[in-house]
Amino acid sequence: MSILNALLQRNSHSKLVDPGPDRHQLEQIVAGGLRAPDHGRLRPWHFVAIEGDRRAALGGIFEQALLLTHPEATEAERQKAQAAPLRAPLVIAGLVRPVEHPKVPRVEQVAAVACALYGMSLGAESLGFGTMWRTGRYAQDALVVAELGARPGDEIVGFLYVGTRQGEAKPLPEIQIGAHLDFY
Repeated sequence: MSILNALLQRNSHSKLVDPGPDRHQLEQIVAGGLRAPDHGRLRPWHFVAIEGDRRAALGGIFEQALLLTHPEATEAERQKAQAAPLRAPLVIAGLVRPVEHPKVPRVEQVAAVACALYGMSLGAESLGFGTMWRTGRYAQDALVVAELGARPGDEIVGFLYVGTRQGEAKPLPEIQIGAHLDFY
């Protein structure tokens, strides 16, 4: 598949099952992501792969985070939090570890991590896996960030869910170039 075809056909897939990438495939996926644009080559990123039983542990952390901010959460909300990391056999958390630099602001470093996660998504797709990018309340939660080994100032940019696609992909909308491109 050409790079342009991969970009034009990229589609999130919400039903991801085993098998996920093996260790060698995961290393290839991450290596591809690490080629993301990175002003100053600061490498402002840190990635955490969560698989196997660790996904259930992360679900427990999600539930704790939910209860800290919403102690009145219903049983259904608690179960949803617990189950969230189980949506795929592999979850890659992408954290920004900002580096003080006079020419590279934090926003560029966050963008570098986002580009790396997107590169990982395309890399996973090229190996035959489906992906889904999630953020939401847990990406912004201090407990979750800390439990994933973050340092002060780190932030989760996103969670990339990776696995084998199950079921049909949702249809891709037609791209309306004119709605998003002007000429100056």
